[in-house]
Formats: sequence, C-alpha cells, structure tokens
Amino acid sequence: MRLEQFHTRDRSYGAWHRAPSIQRFIAPNEAEALTMVDLDSVVFTEYEDRGKVPLVLVEVARDIGQDKPAGVLQGLARLADVPAYVALYTPSDLPNPANPNWSDIDHFRVRRLWPHPEHRWRELTPTEWARALLQIRGWQLQRFAQRSAANDDHY
Repeated sequence: MRLEQFHTRDRSYGAWHRAPSIQRFIAPNEAEALTMVDLDSVVFTEYEDRGKVPLVLVEVARDIGQDKPAGVLQGLARLADVPAYVALYTPSDLPNPANPNWSDIDHFRVRRLWPHPEHRWRELTPTEWARALLQIRGWQLQRFAQRSAANDDHY
C-alpha cells in the first residue's frame, strides 16, 4: 500500500457532503436524503427499513493535477450495474461554514467512469456537483423502484 502523499488525510470533502454543508447548494430535505457512506470510495445509498441500496459509486480525492486511476471502481460499477464517477476537489481558501475545521471546496473536476466512460474532465462548482448527485440519485431510485424483489413476488 502506498503512503499518504500529504501525511494527513484531507477531510474537506467529508465535511462538504454532510447535510449542514451541502444544504447551502440544495434544499435541506434534499441534503438529508442525499445519504452517503465514507469509504475509500464514497458509496451513495438509499436507506430503507430493511437495508441499503447502492445507487452510485464515486472515487473522491483532492485534486493535485493527477489523472486519478479508478479501474477497480469502474469494474465494480459495471458488475453492480450502477454508475460510477471520479470527483477531484480543490479546497477553497475559506473554511467550510458548517465545519470550520476544514476548508470549503472551491470546485470539482468530475469524470464518469461507467456507463459510457468519459475521457475528458468536467469542471463543476459545488452547487453543480450537489445538483448532479441529486439528479443521479433520482434516476437510480426510479430505476430500482421498478424492479421487483429477487426473493419473493410480494416484497
């Protein structure tokens, strides 16, 4: 395993995607519905009484000008039949108002990995990325809501 490049893990994105921060860009109820689990990759899930449904996989890293390799995530997305993205963020010089211990985010470079992989990066504002996440979540919820349960016709 490679060593950390900066010796400490930057938590700007972890602070940014929490409801108190992201609701600056989308409605508070939408921010609460945009549930995420922190992993090396961020997995967006819809919480239900009986479990969690993965909706989209996102590899997130601080943008240092790299072309982030994400072949494993792309393979997982293909196998799971869910979309996948790489989102690289540039920290702002200002603190995140919802968590001043960490920098806010100035902008993102985003590239879709699956389906229809993109070869070029798109630069998005925090508002644009938050809205894109909501839109992706909506598409996926519609897709999965139409699917019947694998184990029983009644559930």
